Amino acid sequence: MNQEPRIIFSLNTAPIANNRWNMGNRFIETIYMTALSILYCHLWYEDIELYVDDMAYKFLYMLPCRVTKMPFTHDKELWSASKIKAIQLQTKPFVHLDTDVFIKNKIDFNFDKVLLERKEGGYMIHYKKQIEFFNQFTDNLPFWNKDLGHSFSCGVLGFKDLSLRNRFIQAYFELEDIYIKVKHQFSPLKKKGYEPVILIEQYTLACMLDYENIKPSLLLSGRGIKEHSKQAEEIGYSHLFGVTKYKKNIIQEIEYRLFKIFPYWYDQVKTALEKQKIVQKKYLNNQVV
Repeated sequence: MNQEPRIIFSLNTAPIANNRWNMGNRFIETIYMTALSILYCHLWYEDIELYVDDMAYKFLYMLPCRVTKMPFTHDKELWSASKIKAIQLQTKPFVHLDTDVFIKNKIDFNFDKVLLERKEGGYMIHYKKQIEFFNQFTDNLPFWNKDLGHSFSCGVLGFKDLSLRNRFIQAYFELEDIYIKVKHQFSPLKKKGYEPVILIEQYTLACMLDYENIKPSLLLSGRGIKEHSKQAEEIGYSHLFGVTKYKKNIIQEIEYRLFKIFPYWYDQVKTALEKQKIVQKKYLNNQVV
């Protein structure tokens, strides 16, 4: 990509507010985290858009980027669906960043067809059992690999080739439809802590790229978490993936950085949260999914 990329974010607060990962209500922490993620990004890039649901809009509309309200499906098991909807809208090359990604130095997002964060670890732990389950229902999907052996993290997901983006979206929905139909059969795996959405999004994309013989560009090209962490630190990038971001010391650090580095915007978001407490409580009580 020769020009500065369009950067997009997406946030659906319903899963976060309603016990995703058995973490209870993490709405306020996620609002602060999203604000910090976008404000860091705003230091380096101009073309930024955040796609949010109605509830998040009330607390983030004032951020210095385009903030667009979107109707998202309120399903805490399919929490990446908001990302899919956002990338589906794009008409030119873009990079989608998760709202727990922080860019502290300008990164040149140079890539050819598709950009991903890194090659994912934990294939045997997170994917193997789920793949075996989905293998029962995917015989009619030519791109599906019954044991690819790897996947990619989509914390950073960019497409320059929009026709490739379209094929990925179609593949995503094919897997999502399968999951919705056999959700009750997946329940034993869900109870063991498996997250179907990481397979539906990340493994599906890995399979499709392998099927089409496309080698993705990777933001972090090292091997394993140690090399990834070292490279991320060198380029000023961090991603608080999974439940890590909701540890007490992490959420305190996020709010402190927002207060210290971006005091004006911290006050704006904090004031909005304080003003909307009653509305927020009512919403959270009535939007259980």
